[in-house]
Amino acid sequence: MWNICNIHWIYALILFSTFVITNAHKRLKAGKRNKQFDDKYKTGNVLWMIKTENVHICLTSCYDHIDCRSIAYNNKDKRCQLFNRNFQNQNSAGVGFSNAGWRHYDVSQGSCKARLTAARDCSEVQSQGHDCSGVYTIKPSSTSTVQVWCDLHTDGGRWNVVQRRQDGSVDFDRNWVNYRAGFGAPHTEYWIGNENLFGLTSSGKTELLILMETWNGVWRYARYSEFWINNESDKYRLGLVGYSGTAGDSLLNDTASQQAGCQFSTRDRDNDKFYDGVCTDIVRGGFWYNMCAMATLNGYYYSSAVTGVLSCHWNTFKYQESLKTVCMMVRKV
Repeated sequence: MWNICNIHWIYALILFSTFVITNAHKRLKAGKRNKQFDDKYKTGNVLWMIKTENVHICLTSCYDHIDCRSIAYNNKDKRCQLFNRNFQNQNSAGVGFSNAGWRHYDVSQGSCKARLTAARDCSEVQSQGHDCSGVYTIKPSSTSTVQVWCDLHTDGGRWNVVQRRQDGSVDFDRNWVNYRAGFGAPHTEYWIGNENLFGLTSSGKTELLILMETWNGVWRYARYSEFWINNESDKYRLGLVGYSGTAGDSLLNDTASQQAGCQFSTRDRDNDKFYDGVCTDIVRGGFWYNMCAMATLNGYYYSSAVTGVLSCHWNTFKYQESLKTVCMMVRKV
């Protein structure tokens, strides 16, 4: 049930490509191959020229560019061109290509980004008819989009995976700016970013699910019926209530060291309540720390079972033994 957190990155890329081309299909009209375009480079209106593995990724690039109106893709040499006009409105230039293979895709109206409006969260992704877990682009705030892993299977789906640890490939000992913006990649290890997390939790009641795996393959979970963080002016202060699950409650369990109500700390912002040191110096990862030791899910990642406060661990599950896999997921209730 929980193994969705370990899906191979190639599968994630396939799912993401499928998502883009499926949603683009109804709004993009494939022009018939134009012989003039085989030998003419439309220099005046080219926004970008890159090489991509397939036309799906080329379409994704158009989606990510606000001024993109059409694309051309060459199946032979994998060249992808983005244009700021529809094909009919472009002026031919006399810069020739020696090979053919071009296919042009005009936009019916507006820009690619306008037509492929990102969902606010994975609940909207699923409500649009998608049923494959994978990487999707969402827009949790009014200002920016972000790529997220949507778990559309676990307990009914609709989950936004906001944190993932699985192999130690990403360094979580980052500064405040990194944690605010997010880092890593959603098909491997990543932190979605505190601004994005604030956007996901500030517009309605949100629940949190944390999945954990030990190095001998034992899975447990912790669930909180309400989860939110405040904005940056309050240093992304943590709020949560309503524990249930099988891993024990490491965030609310001990009144003296519970992490609800704590502000976020990074290696350059000490906001913990530990007066004998700095939690991020000990744990080597940003999080909502009180006395450092109860829940350290962004702590140092060991490649085997190691016991110590430094590790990525959940105190009420295996005490301070380092975890192999962690996923933090949120969704609207």
